[in-house]
Amino acid sequence: MRIFGRRGASDSETRRINGFWTWWAQKGALACGAALDADDQDALVALLARRIDAIEAGLSWEVGPGPLGDRLLVVSAGGNPDHRALARRWLLAAPEPDGVSPWEFSDQRPPVDDPVEAVLTTPGGAAIRLADMLVAARQNGAHFDLTLFHPAFPDLADDARLQVAFHALDTTLGESSTELWIGEVDTTTARPRDGFGLDGLSVAVRNLRKEYVDPDGNPAWVLLHGESPQGPVIASAVVPLHPVTAPNLTHHVGVMVPYVGFGERGLPSADALRELGQLEDRLASTLGPDGRVVAHETTNGVRLLHAYVDPTTSAPQRLEDTVDGWVHGDVVTRVDTDPAWDAVRPLRA
Repeated sequence: MRIFGRRGASDSETRRINGFWTWWAQKGALACGAALDADDQDALVALLARRIDAIEAGLSWEVGPGPLGDRLLVVSAGGNPDHRALARRWLLAAPEPDGVSPWEFSDQRPPVDDPVEAVLTTPGGAAIRLADMLVAARQNGAHFDLTLFHPAFPDLADDARLQVAFHALDTTLGESSTELWIGEVDTTTARPRDGFGLDGLSVAVRNLRKEYVDPDGNPAWVLLHGESPQGPVIASAVVPLHPVTAPNLTHHVGVMVPYVGFGERGLPSADALRELGQLEDRLASTLGPDGRVVAHETTNGVRLLHAYVDPTTSAPQRLEDTVDGWVHGDVVTRVDTDPAWDAVRPLRA
């Protein structure tokens, strides 16, 4: 049963990414390093801007110190979710660390070392000291909803305030942590009574992350319960359940797996649970980094697995081959292009 044919990145996209890395290996790394050594920002911009625009107009880039103290080149989606997959594929094509090159690479902007010392400039030229920013936070499941205040906000339009707020969050937490652990963001022109500084927000997010991610970076699974017309529903999903964790996995595959062996009210027995778990383990093994099962819902004799795959790889075919071996009935599948992971949004903690 074929789910869908392999739909890779366009030949043009692949050529553009490969063209960048060929240039980088032949002369780009050395030329950019020389520009940095000479503190020649104009030369650096001249070298990189055209090459990155050739991959895709609208990608953002910056160069700074890396996590290991070397040079970090970041090419990110620039706030455009449609560019996340492309930026991640650019990163996946980057050279492996060899212990010699001083360059590191990322597709997401990291936090700055001392964000409260940073100063942002608004489009109108106003200086925003992040040390003066206050945050009111409310935990909502596995994320914080925030309201940000700055003494300059009364003089800024709503859009400008939000732009400053998100820039402040990216500067403080990094682009990835802002996406993963921050939910609703609002601004206010009134000083919040329970407000605290951005350094306190960093600590709060770090502690929240520890609740859901182990020291090796593996996400936790949360258990959810509900009712449906077919009976009780048990669901489980990874936290954080967000496309920024794997933006190249742009295709959702819903896999409806029948099971035999019933417990209370149509839910699976212990034996059925074990077999379903073994199927998920086989899927995880066969997909590797090219796909992952991120959630499942179980009710009335059927488990719906939510998987995301990278269509530029053989992951779709490997998934198909694995589920075709199920012995307890026909497996029904459906695939949709879903780079925003909207199909699993109701299951986010």
